[in-house]
Amino acid sequence: MESYSNTSNSASFLKPINQSNHIPPNNKKVRTDTVFSENDEYGRRPTFAKKRKEKKEVVFYTNFEEVLQKVNAFGPYQIFCFIVILYASIEWAGNSTFMHVLGSFEPDWNCTLTDNSTMRFNAPTNDSTCSYIKKNCVNLSPIKENLEFFSVVAQFKLICDDGDKVEWIEVIMAGSSLIGSIIGGHMGDHFGRQTIFFTGELLIIITSMMCTAAQSWIAFAAIQGVNCFIYGVIETTSLTMMVEFTSNKYRVIMVNAFQWPIAYMTIALIAFLTKGWQVYFVFLNLVSSPLAIGFMLFLESPRWLIARNELSQACDVLNDIAHQRWNNTKAKFTTKDISAIHKSEKQGFYWFYHLFSTKRLAKQSCLQIISVLTYAMVSNTYIYTVTGLHDSAILFTFLDGVFRLFVPIIIVIFDLMVPSFGRKIQFLGSLVIEGILFGVVIALVATGTCTYDSKPVTILIIISTMINDCIFWINIVQITTQRYPTVIRCIAFGFLHSFRHIGAIIGFIILKPLLTSNWPTGAFVIPEAMIVLTIFVGFFFQPETKGKALMDQMVEANYGRLENELPRALMRLAAGHRVDQSEMRQVHRKEMEKAKAAELMGQKVESPWVFKEKDGEPVKQE
Repeated sequence: MESYSNTSNSASFLKPINQSNHIPPNNKKVRTDTVFSENDEYGRRPTFAKKRKEKKEVVFYTNFEEVLQKVNAFGPYQIFCFIVILYASIEWAGNSTFMHVLGSFEPDWNCTLTDNSTMRFNAPTNDSTCSYIKKNCVNLSPIKENLEFFSVVAQFKLICDDGDKVEWIEVIMAGSSLIGSIIGGHMGDHFGRQTIFFTGELLIIITSMMCTAAQSWIAFAAIQGVNCFIYGVIETTSLTMMVEFTSNKYRVIMVNAFQWPIAYMTIALIAFLTKGWQVYFVFLNLVSSPLAIGFMLFLESPRWLIARNELSQACDVLNDIAHQRWNNTKAKFTTKDISAIHKSEKQGFYWFYHLFSTKRLAKQSCLQIISVLTYAMVSNTYIYTVTGLHDSAILFTFLDGVFRLFVPIIIVIFDLMVPSFGRKIQFLGSLVIEGILFGVVIALVATGTCTYDSKPVTILIIISTMINDCIFWINIVQITTQRYPTVIRCIAFGFLHSFRHIGAIIGFIILKPLLTSNWPTGAFVIPEAMIVLTIFVGFFFQPETKGKALMDQMVEANYGRLENELPRALMRLAAGHRVDQSEMRQVHRKEMEKAKAAELMGQKVESPWVFKEKDGEPVKQE
C-alpha cells in the first residue's frame, strides 16, 4: 500500500475531502486531535498538535501565611468579623461590667420613723448612718425623684449590713468568667473555635433578659453568673479565631475589636434613656439581638483545621472566604495544595499542662501570668478610685469609653507604618510610663498632698489605665498569639483570661479594702511592685514577636519556627524542581509531536530530539 506522502504527489489521485467530516484520503485513520489546514481543500498537509489546555498553576503551599496571601489577609470577610465583634462588645460589656459602676450606684434614702415622719439620708451611707437606720427606721426606701439611674443596689437595698453583697456579686461574676475561660480554651482546641459560638451568644442574650425577673440579689447573681460563664467561653474562642483569620501585619487591628470604647459609650446612652436597671437590660438585648444573624456567618478557623489535619474542611472554609461573596480572590484550594502545611504528629489531649511542658513554654507562661496579674491590678485600681471624679455613674461610663477611643487608633497607625515599633518596645514602654505615673501617685498619697480619690490622683490613674488597656493588654494578646502553637493557642488564651479574672478577685479582696484603711497608699504600692517586676522579667526574657509567623504544631513550640523552616525550605526547593521538570517535559513533548508529523509527511527522522524546524519547514536529516 502506497504511503500517504506518495499519493499526495500525483494530481490524478487527488480527491476533494468532505470538509464537514474532514475524512482523510484512503480512509486512513487519524488521531482525534488532528488539525487540518483550512487553506488546503485536499488535506495534503495534515499537522498534528495537541489541543491547548489551560495551563494549571502548580501550587504547593508550605505555610499558612502563603494561603492567607491567596485569600487576602484583610479583606471583606475579616472586616465583617471585626465589625460583628465590635458590635458584640456592647452586649458583653453591658453585662460583665454592669456591677462596676451602673449596678452599684447608690441613691439617696428615705427613712420612715416610728412616728411616721421621714428623714432623708444622702448617699453614700457610712457606719454612723447605718447605725441610726438600724435603730430608728421602720422602713427604708430609695428616693427615685430626680434619680439618674435606679440600680441593683437601690432595688435590693444593698447597704449597711448588706453592703458587701455588691462585692459578692462581682466575685461570682468574675469566678464564672474564670471557669468559662478555662472550659472555653479546652473546647476551642479540641472541638473548634466555632463550638457553641452562635448558641453561646444566643444564651447570653437570653440569660441577660432573665435577670430582669430577679426578685433578690441572689437570683440576680446566679443568673449573671451563668451569663458570665458563657461569656468566658465565647471571649476565649472568639479572640483565638480572630487572630488566626489574618496575618501578622493586620493582627493588631483584629485584636482591637475587643477594645470597648464604643461599647461603653453605647451602654451609657442606654442607661441615660432607660433610667432603671431592668429596662436597661431589655434595651441592651434589643440592641444586640441582630448579633444572632452575624454570628451564624462566622466560619471555623482554617488554621486550626489544618493543624488538626482536617484538610477537606479547611479547603471548604478557604474556598468560601475566597469566593466572590467575601474576599473575591478567585483562589481555589484542594487538599493536595495544603497537605504540606500539616506536620504529622501525634494529636494528644492537650490541657494546661502543655503550657509548661517544655522549658521555652514554661518560661513564657510564667511571664504571661505576671503580666496579666499586673494588668488586672492596674485596672482594679482605676475602678476603685476614678468613680470619685464625679457623682454621675452614666457620665463616668461615657467618659470611660471616650478615654479609650483614641489610643488604639494611634497604636494601630504606628504599628502598621513603623516596622521598628515592635511588640517588646510597646510592652516595656507602656510599663515604664505606668510605673512613673504610679510612682507619682504613691508620692502624692503617702505625703498627704492628695487623697486617693482627689482629681490629680484620678487624672494620673486614668492616663495609666488607658495605656494599660490599649497598649499593654493588646501586646499581651499578640505575644500570646505568636508564642503558643495553634493546637494549644485557645488553651493559652483561656489561661490568660483566667488569671485576669483571678486578678479581679484579688482586687475585690485586697485593693478595695486598702483604700478605706489606714494605709490607702498600699492600694497603689501593690500595682507598682507588679509593674517593676514585669519590667524586669520582660526586659530579660520577653522576645520580640513582631513579624514572626505563627506556630501550628507542638514540635514548632519545642524547637522554634526557624529550625522547622529548614525541611520546609527543602520541600519548597523540591517543588520548584518539580515545576521546572514539568516545563521541560512540555518542551520535549512538543518536539516529539513535530518529529512524528514530519515522519508522516515522508521525512526521515533519525531522532525526535535532534529534529528541528526552520522557518516553519521541516529539515531533512542527512
